[in-house]
Amino acid sequence: MGNFFLFLILLLPQFVVAQIIYPESPKKPIVDNYHNIEVIDNYQWLEFQETDEAKDWIKAQNQLSKKSLKKISRNLKTESQMNGFMYARTGDYFGEIINEQPENQYYFTLCSTSNTAPLSLCYKKGRDTSYDILVKSSALGSRDDVNIYYYKPSKNDDYLAFQYNRNGSDWSEIRVVKVKKKRFYTEVIKHTRSSSIYWLRDGFFYEKYPFDSLRAKTKKPSIMYHKIDTNASDDKLIFKSRKDSEYVDIYGAPDESFFIIKKENIDTKVFSYFYLNANDNILTFKPFLINIKYDLSGFIFKEKQIYATTSINKKDQLIFIPKADPTKFKVISPIYKDAVLQDYSIMNDKAIVLYSSKNGDLMTLVNFEGLILKETSTPSGLSVKGMRYNNTFDEFFFHLESYTVPKVLYKLDLETFEYELVNQTKVNFDPKGYKFIERTFKSKDGVEVPIKIVYKDSLKDSNIPFLLSTYGGYGTIDSRNYNPGIIYFIENGGAFAYVNIRGGGEFGKDWWELGKRLNKQNGILDFISAAEFLVDQKYTSPNKIAIIGSSHGGLIVAASAVQRPDLFGAAVVNVAPLDMLRFENFTVGATVTNVLEFGTVINRLDFENLYSYSPYHNIDDTVNYPSMLITTGFYDNRVPPLHSFKLAARLQNNPSQQNPIFLWTQKKTGHNGALNKNDKLKENSFIYGFLFNAVNK
Repeated sequence: MGNFFLFLILLLPQFVVAQIIYPESPKKPIVDNYHNIEVIDNYQWLEFQETDEAKDWIKAQNQLSKKSLKKISRNLKTESQMNGFMYARTGDYFGEIINEQPENQYYFTLCSTSNTAPLSLCYKKGRDTSYDILVKSSALGSRDDVNIYYYKPSKNDDYLAFQYNRNGSDWSEIRVVKVKKKRFYTEVIKHTRSSSIYWLRDGFFYEKYPFDSLRAKTKKPSIMYHKIDTNASDDKLIFKSRKDSEYVDIYGAPDESFFIIKKENIDTKVFSYFYLNANDNILTFKPFLINIKYDLSGFIFKEKQIYATTSINKKDQLIFIPKADPTKFKVISPIYKDAVLQDYSIMNDKAIVLYSSKNGDLMTLVNFEGLILKETSTPSGLSVKGMRYNNTFDEFFFHLESYTVPKVLYKLDLETFEYELVNQTKVNFDPKGYKFIERTFKSKDGVEVPIKIVYKDSLKDSNIPFLLSTYGGYGTIDSRNYNPGIIYFIENGGAFAYVNIRGGGEFGKDWWELGKRLNKQNGILDFISAAEFLVDQKYTSPNKIAIIGSSHGGLIVAASAVQRPDLFGAAVVNVAPLDMLRFENFTVGATVTNVLEFGTVINRLDFENLYSYSPYHNIDDTVNYPSMLITTGFYDNRVPPLHSFKLAARLQNNPSQQNPIFLWTQKKTGHNGALNKNDKLKENSFIYGFLFNAVNK
């Protein structure tokens, strides 16, 4: 009898999982041929998310997932805890530090008007008055969630152009308001995508993209000029790509004095730059630097010179460019052996350059001859964000932030180069027992890889639930953003670790190269090795490791779970590219940024590499994969939700799959997730509640 009950207990997890009845995901085989290799794809019908069949399937998946996720959140009281961790109040300087022109009288900021609406646009006149609403997001559309995310005042604050999207889509619109009279102009500029806005007199430059559909391949933009109070269809074409291998971008000075258009030849990696002076009545850009090898970015314009960053000998450096003779540029940023340039700020006769290093961020004051005048470092584990020099008051501000500390505003004394808090941060938890350590471990090929660990009290317990994450793509430096989900894990007895896998930019261009394109598997192996390191150190055990990643990080997490399912207890894969063979068929997949990062199936070597690690194509029907929550936004046209749909269908139809596989598609979101506080609370509660529950059974 005892053995019989033991048998029932052993069967219980499988019995419970067996009660999950997934929506039917019929197989409709389509054969794609790549370099004479046939690849069967059973779920291409899910790439067409607007069909009735796909809509019904998504709805059924959401009903199943939300029922389970709500139950978990309710049982663990996740939402009430998360609410306290999310809404910590931090001291801020609001919109005042954004103002760059002394003659400007107005200050602007994005502001919250309710917990159920995205941010609105607020303004005030003068430094000591209160903010008022200038543009309410809900007034721009009743059926959609309208998200205002960018704005640009004209010289003297006469006009304000603001950019917004609908339901989180990358496709955006631009409108204009006359600030003093709150007059809204009727014209709506459509088909922009996170376009910078640069004012010139009574109009502005922007980038316009050809529009086909939400899922179509993104085409190259043109530079346009819009004159206010005119129809957008009458906008003037300034510059456009003449061939497929060219890409154009525009930059401008806040005082409307100088503008540059950059043209990049994607094939030859050659760059040309064209300029326009504000006193030119004809909007014709003239040659500035033609056919050079330097990719200039981060432009700051002054009266007679330009500042920009570029890569020289695989090191990002700050350079000084005389407008009168741009060929005579010079490097003004010092080079540190183990530090990477992140950002910079130009003052009247000096610059502050920000570096990321293993021992914390470093701010260096230099003159325009490149001489180091002062240095100051920030504590390890914190990141410097949003450096701003205010010309009007000769003040310098920056934020510090970490995984467990929300943004805190600091003021830097430009004489002593010491910094002090502007406002004390208030959080709804006690971080006194939090500890931060940084270690390294050996990856599969012997390369030393850094891992940052945050925990409370002690790590001497192999049963600690561990939240493990990474991003590791595009040469991006880990910015240590505050995350209430990390607090949730730690406050409930868990710990958090972040892995700086190859493919990130923490250690320069070489580290990126070691994890991009044909080397993408290196980053996956680094992440797997990080989990093995945590187990080897007896910090935790495989069934206690919860992994999470978004976008490129979601790809790494999904690929790791597929390649080493025995090593993880649960995974959240958020807005991730997962079908790597068809990634370039949609939206931004075929842009130069992504082709350089991942490769293209047109190339045989690239195809074989993509096929080898593509999560969707490497599911083994004899394997039971970890519990997984796959999340996406219906309007995500950076990484279309079809990736999430197809992986979910493939895993749910896996005959050996015993652990639950949930798919959650948020209806009015895109790549960046929930747009208002209430939805963000639900999003965090579902995701981290799912993970914590899965590794604590």
